[in-house]
Amino acid sequence: MIVFASPIYYFTMTAQMEAAIQRVYCIGKPAKANKAALLLSSGSPGVYDAAVAQFKAYMNYADIDIAEIITACGDENKSEDKLAEVKEFAKSL
Repeated sequence: MIVFASPIYYFTMTAQMEAAIQRVYCIGKPAKANKAALLLSSGSPGVYDAAVAQFKAYMNYADIDIAEIITACGDENKSEDKLAEVKEFAKSL
């Protein structure tokens, strides 16, 4: 499994995360990857569409199943409920 995690800056993932995805994209699907998850953090709600679309497109191209997409904005970034959600997902793996 591959887990992508990034804060959202200006409606997309960081340049470093995009560079990592682009490097993997050009060499093809990682040999042992069959699932992926995306964790995104932001200060504002409603800013995830571009990052999620990019992630879904790459996973479709690489034929990797999407296990989960988790987002957190504002105070959610420090909430016990959001941490519990992430932990539950991790346990499900």
